Amino acid sequence: MKRRIINLWLLLLVLCPVLKAQNWDYIRTSSEYYYGSGTGKTEAEADKAALNDLVQMIAVHVSSDFQSQTDETQANGNIDHKTYVRNCVSTYSSSALTNVEKWTEGEEPEVTVRRYMLRSELDKIYEKRIEKIRDMVAIADGALEKAKVDMALQYYYWAYSLARSLQHPTEAKDEAGHSLVTLLPVKIRGILEDISVAFDKREGDCVDLIFKYKGRPVSGLDFLYSDGREECDGAAKDGRGMLEMAPGYETEFYHLDIEYEYKNLARGDDELQSVLDVVAKAAFPESSVSVKGRAVQDGTSVAVSQPAARLATAGVATTDAPAAGPSPSQTVDDAALYCEAMEKVLAAVKSRNYVKASSCFTLEGLDVYNKLISYGTGRVVGQPDMVYYRSTNGQVVARGLQMSFSFTSGKRKKTFVEDVVFTFNPDKKICNVAFGLGKVAESDILNRYAPGWKDETRELIMEFLENYKTAYCLKRLDYIRDIFADDAVIIVGNIVKRNLAAVPEERAISLEGQDIIKYNRYDKETYLANLARTFKLNEFINLRFTNNDVQWLEKYEDAEIYGIQIGQEYTSSRYADKGYLFLLVDMTDHDAPQIKVRTWQPNEVSMSKIFSAGDFYND
Repeated sequence: MKRRIINLWLLLLVLCPVLKAQNWDYIRTSSEYYYGSGTGKTEAEADKAALNDLVQMIAVHVSSDFQSQTDETQANGNIDHKTYVRNCVSTYSSSALTNVEKWTEGEEPEVTVRRYMLRSELDKIYEKRIEKIRDMVAIADGALEKAKVDMALQYYYWAYSLARSLQHPTEAKDEAGHSLVTLLPVKIRGILEDISVAFDKREGDCVDLIFKYKGRPVSGLDFLYSDGREECDGAAKDGRGMLEMAPGYETEFYHLDIEYEYKNLARGDDELQSVLDVVAKAAFPESSVSVKGRAVQDGTSVAVSQPAARLATAGVATTDAPAAGPSPSQTVDDAALYCEAMEKVLAAVKSRNYVKASSCFTLEGLDVYNKLISYGTGRVVGQPDMVYYRSTNGQVVARGLQMSFSFTSGKRKKTFVEDVVFTFNPDKKICNVAFGLGKVAESDILNRYAPGWKDETRELIMEFLENYKTAYCLKRLDYIRDIFADDAVIIVGNIVKRNLAAVPEERAISLEGQDIIKYNRYDKETYLANLARTFKLNEFINLRFTNNDVQWLEKYEDAEIYGIQIGQEYTSSRYADKGYLFLLVDMTDHDAPQIKVRTWQPNEVSMSKIFSAGDFYND
């Protein structure tokens, strides 16, 4: 019996290559499959060659029926149609070709890999891209409803680029049956036409501008500009932006190009990134803006007066943007005393004699202030319109100051605009400084309808998120260490190629045709060690929060536990990405909130798969 089994195994070993060869011959001759073969010293090298061969075959097959929406050009001339088709098809190779079978033969350094797929599967691949286009349009529509024009431009343009890469671009339609490849550029032009940029003032080499969308301050907007010497990155927030010109450069007009491609934020989405590389950037002349300045005397405009105190009163808007209406209990009766301290701080920042304001701070507040004034080159933007709020814990919060922070490392000079929030203790000393969330995010929290929520609850959540954002920007590793519980669950997701071997402590989730998302789970000390390296390698880090949703876990009567879902845009001197942050925070001790769970997921994750409190607290 044993001899028969051994003989059977030997027979199978002999026949296996023959059967494989026969099957491969059938695949090559049956006209049912697309296929490719590659050889290399390593399996990865051979697999790459096989996929390239497969893509080439698909491109040849669909070339005659592939519709191009534009004349694709390069610096050295026109790209022929076949090359353009192959480039478009290649955008599917790393992410959407999930139904491609693989054979591997041989051993290193002589490895052969064969890749093949049924021709009938190609339509399914196109359908998945069309579904992705519709999802992006839905995100952009939602953003535009909330006047988040930067996000609307970004997702409309991304969807437009994906539509242009399809074999039949006009097949991507909205629910009303309109062709998206025709509709989306109209939407993009409409947004750009409704954006206005106006000159405010110039002080030295710094130019303050006012950005509006349909007559109201934009919540956020990115742009490029020339400082008279080189191209620079700029950003507007809550209607304010700043240009930092080359020393001594004078001009009557300032030229800006409003950002809509957002190619840097496509990192992590291989499919989208490759499409943006392949499909020529669509030109929208409406994105180019020229702003006429006013005459400058002696290189400096008239000095800006010091900010006047404005009391927080219920329902009174502080700017043209959607305002978070403070309640009557937050009114500050002795605001003049806080205004005096803020005048000293502003004078110190404007003169860059930062020490002059030291007496206005506690030791802890002074430590954060010193880190903030070291965050790039900081300048006050516009004329501060300070508002003072009395919080439920007896502290007073001062809002209304905007500052720009410029960094010169990297390819281009980069400038961020941030709201800066000051907190006074009962002794009227500034005990904390933080970057604000922006008017829209503040309004989401302070005006959100949630039964049982008190002013104190809203204040706690907003203060926590502001401090969280600031700690990462200012690289406050000590603060981050304190707010993470010792047993915190920390999960970080990233997109990886499908042919990579799994590593320990990872679980893979296949997301309906997208790349595999690997979720790495870290303990607190490992996460902090990684974060310390990130801080050391980057000149700057900046976080921008977009959509947010807060859930109160009411069933824990003896604890105040909140689940916070928030869109996060991360920019550093070495890297940029966009994704979804989830925090499960225990705020039972108002003075010492503790993060129990922190997860980050890349932008490619389906909204239905974003982590929430129910993934961790479902008992």
